[in-house]
Amino acid sequence: MLTADELDVFERDGIVKLPSAFSTDDAAAMRDALWRELSARHGMEPDDRSTWTTLRPTGLKTTKSDRRAHAILSPTVRSALDDLLGEWVEPSHQGQVLVTMPEGVPWAVPHRLWHTDVGFETVPDSVKIWALLGDLEPGGGGTPQVAGSHKVISRFLTTTGEREFKAVRDQVLRSDPWFRNLTAEERSVDPMAPADLDGLPVRVVELTGQAGDVYVTHPWILHSIAPNAAETPRMMRSRFIRRAS
Repeated sequence: MLTADELDVFERDGIVKLPSAFSTDDAAAMRDALWRELSARHGMEPDDRSTWTTLRPTGLKTTKSDRRAHAILSPTVRSALDDLLGEWVEPSHQGQVLVTMPEGVPWAVPHRLWHTDVGFETVPDSVKIWALLGDLEPGGGGTPQVAGSHKVISRFLTTTGEREFKAVRDQVLRSDPWFRNLTAEERSVDPMAPADLDGLPVRVVELTGQAGDVYVTHPWILHSIAPNAAETPRMMRSRFIRRAS
């Protein structure tokens, strides 16, 4: 069950973190399964960094369907989903497998590819979960997200009849100097600095933490893709969980 403070955080930020939502042993088993497929499909070995030649390996179908990942939907996560969605649909698998290998580049807040994963025709009936399969330090490729952006989008939609996905996204990203700075290649203000957009707080956060942590986010949270400036791969799972109709 989410605490009152956690519910307030989700309402304000659209993002809530569930530390140690599943066990480190389960996380290790998921990493082992992932490395086996990385080895078989891409020739990548966990103890040989010279083999980590595919920056963002894809097509990881065996890992995607591996039943060990069902441990992500632990009692902690299930209880949080109950609180946020009421009845929800049990997924057949635990979603997209996200891997980013170390790039040997400095970390920076991205200025491109900010987006949501759902459109704006109707109010979302889902949340998205992001599960950390390994420890993830700042700068390690964790997905950067704009806390509070779901409320900015919701308010924007009350001012326009526009609902086309790219049009809404682009108009929101041009709607305030803070967003225009975030999406500018040459920035005048630190994009990590929080701001208040006419009463709505926003800030960039990285999804960092320990193996077994889970984040739950609102579907209208803007997010992007960041480089992995750490020494270890970024390994996560993400998927939507939908309210039962």
